Amino acid sequence: MQQWQPDFCNFSNIFSHIKQILNDSRWNEWPSCQQLNQLLPADIVNQQGQPLVLVEQTEQLLSDGLYYEQRIFEQGVVPTRSANWHDFFNALIYLLFPKTKKEINRLHCQHIDLYGQQKRSKCRDALTLLDECGVLIPYCDQQIVDKLQSHQWKRAFVEQRTSWGQSIDAIVIGHANYEKALTPYIGFTGKALYLKVAPDFFNLPTLEKYSHLDTILSASLEHLMQDNSQLFPLPMLGVPGWWDDNKDPTFYDNSNYFRAKRSIKPSTKSNNK
Repeated sequence: MQQWQPDFCNFSNIFSHIKQILNDSRWNEWPSCQQLNQLLPADIVNQQGQPLVLVEQTEQLLSDGLYYEQRIFEQGVVPTRSANWHDFFNALIYLLFPKTKKEINRLHCQHIDLYGQQKRSKCRDALTLLDECGVLIPYCDQQIVDKLQSHQWKRAFVEQRTSWGQSIDAIVIGHANYEKALTPYIGFTGKALYLKVAPDFFNLPTLEKYSHLDTILSASLEHLMQDNSQLFPLPMLGVPGWWDDNKDPTFYDNSNYFRAKRSIKPSTKSNNK
């Protein structure tokens, strides 16, 4: 059993949106599935239209042998381990991205039907990376995206610092990222998925931003997650506002963390006959 820490939202600025959204939902001990279910949208359903509910994971629940994603798809039941940070944050992602979580589940089960449980498709691998480690990067300034994707970290995070929150932003969707943010460390890296938005997106209230991203992502997820080519490394502690030390530009001099982009060497063919 892991230790509950009521003030977890103060551990890192990565939790700033969670702190704002949870507001008065403060628990002195681990919240039960019943309490977490009360946070979810009243109309949240699985692909079959069944109400989606978080249920404590027990040996009895798992005794039917159903795979995790299939249980959600067929029964609307999300097995949730008690006193477990990973599953707690997964529940919060259901609150923030219900349409996308539903589409992730649908695609997993579609590919299980096609390839079986043992052979994971490229799509399922990409979905898992997004679900665990994903960070959505809404943007309307392509130049900053180009800098990030080419690992020009100082140009993106230092020279363009005032652009963050104005024409580009970072929003966590991978629940494992929140778990790691409980004890942040140099090397903490997420997987960025870039989503183009209109400039007025950045003026929306927080929950409306999540709703907008949830809608556009769920509609395009099948196309985006054919493989992991749309997921890019993102040094999490480099995002402006997420780590106090990055106010100092020299923070980005750590090349072991803010790594240069690997150059792809062209293949050479032997001319020997």
